[in-house]
Amino acid sequence: MHVIEVEKIETLTDTTCYHCHETCLDEIVHYADKAFCCHGCKQVYQLLADNSLDQYYVCDVNPGKAPSAQNFEYLNNPHFKNQLISFSSHGIAKVNFHLPAIHCRSCLYLLENLQKINPGIRKTTLNFGKKDLSVWFREDEINLGQLATLLASLGYEPLISSDDAQSEKRKIQGHQTQLFIKLGIAGFCAGNAMLFSFPEYLGIEDGSLKHLFGYINIALGSLAVFYSGSDYFKNVWAHTKLGKMTIEIPILLGILVGYGRSVYEVFSHTGAGYIDSVSGLIFFLLIGKWFQQKSFDFLSFERNYKAYFPLVISKLEQGIETNYPLDQIKVGDHVIIRNQEIIPADAVLVDGSSQLDYSFVTGESELVTLAEGNSMYAGERHTGERIEIEIKKELNQSHLTQLWEQQAFKDPLHKTENWENFANQVGGYFTLGLISLAILVGSYWLYTDPSRWSNAVVSILVIACPCALAISYPFALGHGIRWLEKQKFFVKDIQTFERMAQVDTIVFDKTGTLTLPSTQKPTLHLTRDLMPNEWNMLYSLASQSTHPMSRQFVSYAPKMGHKDLVPLENFVEKTGKGLEATIEGLIYRLGNAKFTGHAVPKNNDYIRSESQLYIQIAGIPLGYLEFPWVYRSGIEVMLHQLQSNYQVYLLSGDKETHAGTILDWFPDPSTYRFECSPMEKMEFIRSLQTNGNKVMMLGDGLNDAGALREAHVGIAISDDHLHFTPASDAILKGEHLAQLPVFLNFAHYGLKLIKLSFLVSLVYNAFGLSFAVQGNLSPLIAAILMPVNSISMLLIANLGMNWKGRRLKS
Repeated sequence: MHVIEVEKIETLTDTTCYHCHETCLDEIVHYADKAFCCHGCKQVYQLLADNSLDQYYVCDVNPGKAPSAQNFEYLNNPHFKNQLISFSSHGIAKVNFHLPAIHCRSCLYLLENLQKINPGIRKTTLNFGKKDLSVWFREDEINLGQLATLLASLGYEPLISSDDAQSEKRKIQGHQTQLFIKLGIAGFCAGNAMLFSFPEYLGIEDGSLKHLFGYINIALGSLAVFYSGSDYFKNVWAHTKLGKMTIEIPILLGILVGYGRSVYEVFSHTGAGYIDSVSGLIFFLLIGKWFQQKSFDFLSFERNYKAYFPLVISKLEQGIETNYPLDQIKVGDHVIIRNQEIIPADAVLVDGSSQLDYSFVTGESELVTLAEGNSMYAGERHTGERIEIEIKKELNQSHLTQLWEQQAFKDPLHKTENWENFANQVGGYFTLGLISLAILVGSYWLYTDPSRWSNAVVSILVIACPCALAISYPFALGHGIRWLEKQKFFVKDIQTFERMAQVDTIVFDKTGTLTLPSTQKPTLHLTRDLMPNEWNMLYSLASQSTHPMSRQFVSYAPKMGHKDLVPLENFVEKTGKGLEATIEGLIYRLGNAKFTGHAVPKNNDYIRSESQLYIQIAGIPLGYLEFPWVYRSGIEVMLHQLQSNYQVYLLSGDKETHAGTILDWFPDPSTYRFECSPMEKMEFIRSLQTNGNKVMMLGDGLNDAGALREAHVGIAISDDHLHFTPASDAILKGEHLAQLPVFLNFAHYGLKLIKLSFLVSLVYNAFGLSFAVQGNLSPLIAAILMPVNSISMLLIANLGMNWKGRRLKS
């Protein structure tokens, strides 16, 4: 007999979802003796079980991801189909999707068995490292939109990028491919050069064989130096034209001297040269470059305002809705906007009413109510019923884009053009000192003993080559980035990691950065107990509003067992006051104290009035619910720790009356500013930098994007790092914000470790140079000692950062 499983719903307890392993926040759905946080997770489990794919849950720990309800039918538009489908013939098509949620072996198991869920899918191939999924499917059985929607329903929502983002991604991938080719060739040349150097190592005196191998080594060395090492030539030439001395100059000089000496010895039959050491050095340097570039392929640190907008809009043509790509929007178009959708361009509301949330763009947390004929601006988020708008400006002409006209966004090198890392700061002095020493020693031996000057000069330039610093630098800081990633702090590159160690001023945004929507239980201050039907009526009233206080009440009431909606009459929402409606002949009110007829003591400050929701039934004031202000966990301790070592400021687009108790942590009024526009935030950062400050900015919205870009280090705070964040140098998951002092200390440690490795390298160089200046050190011995020094520094960097990283993790 077939047994039908029945789901059961109960109120909140401390339970973990069987599918996604997140804590059940609102309700628990039971199915097949398992608990789920929502119907979506339950449906994914049911889908996998019905298709004999429940092995998914035992392949790895915490495999599941919460499903998305995103509909991707717009991908069937020819514009997107042509962009995504890489092959189509005889009804079979191939598409490549980027799936940021991929994270474990269970993902691999499920995604490579999609054909069991939908027979229209013929084959799937997953590139786990890049999180890219290739799917072959029959277009007559499942279309592109249905395929993407299926993936989203399983918890693997595809990341669909605009044409500009795709082009930029291909450009980056092209650079990475070139680096891999150069790295492979350098490794090939180094390995074979060592092989062909065996006659020299083993003392074989066969002249013809020795000479042949020498010529082959020169060919290999030429390929390694002039192709694999070509970036060093380009960079040195570019910096020389700008009059800058960098660490790459002595490195290139050491490479060229070693290569030139090898060419001379091989063709003059006076030695075998040391092409193997030169090629090996280039190989290790390129590994360092690869290591510092190998970052987070699933994150984007360079998003602009267009990434915040939808890829597709619903245009109204002769009463019929048609989906179009965003870039095809024109002035005069009528566009349909639904609840929680973004206004794509400056427009006028022509049908319906709207409450607009502009907090992500300006930081202002209050919702603004608009009626027909009111203007709307790009970036606002609509809340409420379906509305119709008329576009008045192109997207690239909206007032939001003015922010992106600033120099910080136009110049990709804006952060680095006036900044030098430690390696390059040292490189200038090191280069001058090294060349001066080589000239002095060469001149001395040329005058006293000409037979020694060549060995002395070559030995100095080879043994003092700062390759140890060039190799340990990316490896140490690269390890630092990876340890921070384990703490959900994603740093863009090693330059950002180093700049973190130089910061002396920290600026915080408030809304979304330090504050969070409240999920805490409110405190009841009522004159009498409310009946269950009265709670239901108040719940029905609050459900009509999107005001933050109403949303908090709507989240709280169901946990008390009150979530039955009842019909309302004469509903009205009075901005800044509250809600009113007639229910079963009685007038119910929710709002501030004055609106609900409560007497408010004169000493009741704005903080308390902002956190209290008052109740009135049938003209009788009944007291209030107090919702505590909610800040991210550990924020107060974090701010006090930072204020002891840094200058700390608060900037917000919100009103000061919404500040709450946070001002208690900023006792000096000069350290905070409210009602700041995005431009004013950027100008404030710029003014601090003008005074010589190294500024770190932390924010979460488009209103912070300019300041994040302008700052020495810009950190985007996000509760879901896979979704939209403004352009930044790093992305920090919100729940780990309180650990910021620890992360900054870790960055300081990384820079100190680099300096220590450089100091050890100088001691080594001083020891080697004491023999080299005497002309007694063979250049061959110098070439052997050079990679030994580099490997020693590499071990210091790796062991030091891993030791500190483990302590960071614990």
